[in-house]
Amino acid sequence: MNRRWLYQARLWSVATAAVLCLLPVAFIILNSFMSNMEAQSRYTSQITVYNSQGPVDGTMHYMEPTLLPDLLTFSSYRQILMQDPTHLRFLWNSIILAVPIVVGTLIVSPLAAYGFERLRWKSKEKVFLSYIITMLLPMQFLLVPHFIIASFLGFGGNYLAIILPAVFAPFGVFLIRQQMKGFDKSTIEAASIDGASELRIFYSVVLPGLKPTMTALMVLTFAEVWNLVDQAVVFIRDERQMPMSVHLSTTIGGDMIGLVFAVSTILMIPALIVFLYGQDSLAEGVGYMSFR
Repeated sequence: MNRRWLYQARLWSVATAAVLCLLPVAFIILNSFMSNMEAQSRYTSQITVYNSQGPVDGTMHYMEPTLLPDLLTFSSYRQILMQDPTHLRFLWNSIILAVPIVVGTLIVSPLAAYGFERLRWKSKEKVFLSYIITMLLPMQFLLVPHFIIASFLGFGGNYLAIILPAVFAPFGVFLIRQQMKGFDKSTIEAASIDGASELRIFYSVVLPGLKPTMTALMVLTFAEVWNLVDQAVVFIRDERQMPMSVHLSTTIGGDMIGLVFAVSTILMIPALIVFLYGQDSLAEGVGYMSFR
């Protein structure tokens, strides 16, 4: 009886947590089918003929959030996709940033992790420790040296100032190296005895076993890059090159308040697709990581 009660309590707690996590997502998606006029009436301080009958305090009225709009309409999506496709340009900017970072991370991180784990060289662990320490520092703290180095190398103000530091970030190296610690060393030694080079061992023996971890790294890297704001504000000078995550903040307010939910929904779609693709590998790649 106690076990059954404990099981039900855990089930209800998990269900409650799931609802609390999904509620903001449902709120954004359902409100994206709201007309711009209704959005201004509900979510701005502007007094209109549609909200003046509600509780009014001077020149303000109370916000009236809702899950279901009074009238479902595709007007916001029609404006974004057909009438004013400028918003899609910022989505393309996000893709231009995310794809090179994800691909570069999937190339650099396993090679660097293999070098730290497999190769023998002096002060390897000290170098790795100093490398990992940067992972513990706040990202805002690292923006200053990144900005100085980018300006010195001559690519400050463009996407390379964001892409290169992200590609060589230590998280992927740490994640993959810890996974390599759980590998069967006898298989690697057998390949080495048979005369296989280090690159051959890496591509034929080690890399196939890293597929779940690589997929998990892809999902985590994409989620982080897709929502970046601070790096874009610091390094990108042309507002037309800003990613959608930054452009969204400029959409909030004024006569464009009705588009906020639709833009947010469009911004969620690529991240949702990547997560659904790699959700199984995400649990396997991170959950079974070895910390020996």
